[in-house]
Amino acid sequence: MNHKIVEILSAEECEKIARNTLKLKKDESIKIKSYALEKGPNELVGFMGEYYKLHIRVQDERLGASAGIKDFCYFVKSVPISNELHRAECERKCFFRKEVCAYTEILPNIQKYASTKLYPECYYARRDLLVLEDLVTPTLGYRHLETNELYTHKHRKLFLTHLAQLHAASIAWEEREGINIGVKFKDSLFELMLTTENEWYITGAKGIIFLTKRYEKFQTPEIQKLIDEKLYALLVDVKKYTEPSARMRNVYLHRDSWERNIFFKFDANREPTSCCIVDFQLSRYAPPAMDVLFFLYGETPAEERKLRMQEYLEYYYAELQARFAELKLPLDTITMEDFLEDCRRTHLPVLILVAIIKPLTMMPDGLSRKWREEEQEKFDYYMNVQREELFLRLMALDPTYESRIMWPIEELMEFLQINGDLLD
Repeated sequence: MNHKIVEILSAEECEKIARNTLKLKKDESIKIKSYALEKGPNELVGFMGEYYKLHIRVQDERLGASAGIKDFCYFVKSVPISNELHRAECERKCFFRKEVCAYTEILPNIQKYASTKLYPECYYARRDLLVLEDLVTPTLGYRHLETNELYTHKHRKLFLTHLAQLHAASIAWEEREGINIGVKFKDSLFELMLTTENEWYITGAKGIIFLTKRYEKFQTPEIQKLIDEKLYALLVDVKKYTEPSARMRNVYLHRDSWERNIFFKFDANREPTSCCIVDFQLSRYAPPAMDVLFFLYGETPAEERKLRMQEYLEYYYAELQARFAELKLPLDTITMEDFLEDCRRTHLPVLILVAIIKPLTMMPDGLSRKWREEEQEKFDYYMNVQREELFLRLMALDPTYESRIMWPIEELMEFLQINGDLLD
């Protein structure tokens, strides 16, 4: 049996997981035949956790000796075990506090009002660990897009429908049960990303400055002056955009919808038919536009996004209206005018967030995990102190790296030049 199991999960906990899976009553019994934990595949890179696959074989004593053998596979997300610096970072930033609350207290209630599966079910949670449905098992049939597959118009519309389901169902929960998500879960729905209290974000802002200063397209005196005198102050003053609105309708936000957090199902023709999302450690309570824009900026090539942005926004809003109608919520709960105003309001923080994240997610496959394991102190320094050396190392390894990561920074600078009043 894998030695890690002793450190992460006990036999008693595995029994609880199996019982929760089978939804057993107190007087119904099972026997754990075996259990094993294995490290997750290399492509499962966790920026804020370690991933494992848990296998449990049980004897369901209600069904007899032969018919009652059942095998279960789970996805386990844990605070880092092998890397003390990474573990300290996770604990310091309270990632698991947010996510445990999401999976155990918030999402099950929202799911009651959704007509599609929103997230993987949670079978067991501790303050440092989550045991979830493994979406990629043959029974569930979800998967990430493969490396040779690109997001298409269908993928994007399918996910926008998914966001509309999540957002509308969160409103329905509030309306039907008389709660306010932001108030009830205030201690868990704090801003974790776009805040000066997060050294990762400050390091990212400094990284934008470094990349912008050296980029050949930004070598004019005017742009260099903007960078030197105004850019940093603007980058570190965006938390205000993430707070709940006093005027617009707030919803439960995922806030981290990039390709590794999105799983799709496909038909026999490899066409996407449904999707599911994971990783709610950045979830918030605010108007919906930031969820929509972050996804579209992260998973749509710039030329196509500029061409079809209005189409995508209108599609999301139409799906939101359809869900309001199904749930018998007033159609003006969120008006199109309010939604577009929210899009304008959150455009800047989305651009900043994408500009910080893209250089990290565009690292060569497996390199982040390799460096985090082999150069623990240096990688922690890259994440939470200074990224200049990291960027230079990556540029030396891959001559195309700089050109592939600069488009969100180019769009950010273009936005700031057009909206100069933001710099005053």
